[in-house]
Amino acid sequence: MDNKLDEVFKMDFIRVPRPLIRKFNLNTAIMLSEIYSEYKYWEARDGLQQGGWFFSTIENIFNNTGLSNHQQRVACNELKEYGIIKVKYHGMPKKRYFKFDSTMFNKLSCDVQLNLSNEAEEDKSRPDSFEQVMKKRTFAGYSF
Repeated sequence: MDNKLDEVFKMDFIRVPRPLIRKFNLNTAIMLSEIYSEYKYWEARDGLQQGGWFFSTIENIFNNTGLSNHQQRVACNELKEYGIIKVKYHGMPKKRYFKFDSTMFNKLSCDVQLNLSNEAEEDKSRPDSFEQVMKKRTFAGYSF
């Protein structure tokens, strides 16, 4: 089947790991993914400031993710509470600067890996896959 929607999904996209969505929530995971993407952008261009700081404007993140100013603020607060980022504002016009805390970034990575390992173990202990369960169910004589 020729599907034009396939072409849309090949376009520019946001990569958001599912474990981050489970760890935080969708908006916070999107925000973290976008900030990390910005970090990699500046790192590749030797654009990180002293101490690893880099900036990304509210408008830029909105254009890249669709997250409103309020949604960004809430997500940033959650990431700051977790300890993975630091945020500061300076300059005229005021710009928002970010910095990753490498210790907490490594902790998040370990937490996510541990979560994935636990989920894999849970999957092994389940007797049937979703498809197998659905094949066994019947409704009014019809199998699914």
